[in-house]
Amino acid sequence: MLGMWFLLLFKREVPELKTKPTQIYFHLIAEFLTAVFLIIGGIGFIMNQPWGVAVFFIAIGMAIYSTINAAGFYGQLKDWPMFITLMVFTIFSLLIAALIVIIEFQIF
Repeated sequence: MLGMWFLLLFKREVPELKTKPTQIYFHLIAEFLTAVFLIIGGIGFIMNQPWGVAVFFIAIGMAIYSTINAAGFYGQLKDWPMFITLMVFTIFSLLIAALIVIIEFQIF
């Protein structure tokens, strides 16, 4: 996420900076926070920290929302490869979250 946005910003491929600056700045903040939470939550989860699972679930929820939102954006543009990639990531994230819930809370 961070890499993609840094690359797009570096290459000046974010026209919304001129056309919709407030909207894109808030979007960038949300994406940055999602990426940071994913990194922190992943580290905490892997290191078996008590807070790791909670931060991970917050982060994965943020990521799922973000990918669904982005898929809508790319679907509107009819950029089907990006749309499919984002939907695959969304489904993968949902599966990972479900597996962690099943394992952590010993559902089965």
